[in-house]
Amino acid sequence: MTSADLLLVVMVIGLTAYALLGGADFGGGVWDLLARGRDARAQRKLISNAIGPVWEANHVWLVFIVVALFSGFPPAYGVVGSSLEVPLSAALVGIVLRGAAYVYRAYGAGAAGPDHWWGHVFAVSSTITPFALGVAGAALATGDMSPDDPFAPVRSSFGLVCGLFAVAATAFLAAVYLCKDAAASPATEHLVADFRRRAVGGAVVCGILALILLPLFWDQAPVVAHRFADRSLLLVVLSAIGGIGSLVALARNQFVAARLAAGLAVAAMLWGWAIAQYPDLIVGQVTVDDAAAPSTNIHAMLYAVVGGLVIVLPPMIVLYRLFTRPEPVD
Repeated sequence: MTSADLLLVVMVIGLTAYALLGGADFGGGVWDLLARGRDARAQRKLISNAIGPVWEANHVWLVFIVVALFSGFPPAYGVVGSSLEVPLSAALVGIVLRGAAYVYRAYGAGAAGPDHWWGHVFAVSSTITPFALGVAGAALATGDMSPDDPFAPVRSSFGLVCGLFAVAATAFLAAVYLCKDAAASPATEHLVADFRRRAVGGAVVCGILALILLPLFWDQAPVVAHRFADRSLLLVVLSAIGGIGSLVALARNQFVAARLAAGLAVAAMLWGWAIAQYPDLIVGQVTVDDAAAPSTNIHAMLYAVVGGLVIVLPPMIVLYRLFTRPEPVD
């Protein structure tokens, strides 16, 4: 394994952390958007309390991925920046609006609380970002991206369905995670059944979208599809086991096990894609070897990653332990 390969593995680890942590935050926004009925306000309050101050910390992983791409694979960074500006700009706008709306809703909405219109901005922008990132990821697999046609990724049926799949996956994660948060307090225990149903619905939608994606995958991303069949079938099985296992655990009120299984479902699918994509960073355009910076640069980046993790991980762990306990819902 070369130093460039090692950096790429570290980047996929960071992407996995962002999907499992930041992705669940985005999924909470999806359920905030879809909250209906007499418990809608309580559901939105639970989502807000569960996200707490950790929504900002979770973006550390996205920042790390961008910096690592820029430092370790500058030609790939240039192609991505010049060819995926439409979906990436949409994702960035969603992240900024989501953060601003969350803060204004939490500290400026007063008695209106989660039902204030800032809450709707938060919910919609939480849906836009994972959709746009899914579209961008699909473009890397198809290679259908060019500076001369910035809208090519969003015209791809494969890209659009990948965007919907990303939204559904984050919604599934969030619903599973929120079951444990709801069960943590007698004031919110009645919401467990609501989010259990949403987890089942999210899993079903993911399954349907996966079936829709299969023919599109083989048609529009044949290079990655063939590698996926050769290299990643075991990870697909693990993903399916994780998804089913999380639903079984929820039915048994084993919420920690459900979270771990749901994380396995999403992480296995993500790693399956990454392994099938290798050695291409952008199919048909840029490979790992073509885009790798000089080895001294990559070594310096890897040392910086290790040093950064030593500094960042302990306070992040403390942050999660302190603030991921939901407050009682009125």
